[in-house]
Amino acid sequence: MYEGDQLKYGWISGGKAAIPVGMGASEVLTAPGVGMGNMDATGYFEYHDDGDNEEVFGCVEAPFGTGSATDGADVHNAIYDHSAAFKLPIQTGDGTYAITMIGDTCDTGVTGNVIGVDLTASNDEHYIILAGDLANNNWAIVRLNPFVQGETDVA
Repeated sequence: MYEGDQLKYGWISGGKAAIPVGMGASEVLTAPGVGMGNMDATGYFEYHDDGDNEEVFGCVEAPFGTGSATDGADVHNAIYDHSAAFKLPIQTGDGTYAITMIGDTCDTGVTGNVIGVDLTASNDEHYIILAGDLANNNWAIVRLNPFVQGETDVA
């Protein structure tokens, strides 16, 4: 199911329940990152920043680059489905995947606007680990943690 030769990041399997959301102003997503984030206080979707101590809402299906400078001008589907599996990059310094991590929680890791997973942190517990790249430590397969999804006071 989670073959190492699969090149795609983002949603890979499971449910794909989604809702259109307006994006916050000037949100930036850099390849190979995945559009994980939350709804901000003004009702717009924002990508996670490292160490935000924020909830997770879902994953927007948005192109790489910088969005409009106007709140809500860009609208993208946000996948919020608990049964969805996402493939996210593991960046240098964000831990080494081990098979013993299956079922553990981890946080979002962000470096240079590339959104992935941080296997060394579980303060916010955004994701539940399902699988990962044992050979090269390039990616992990995760699902949204329903116990903190949409919660405003995580950690």
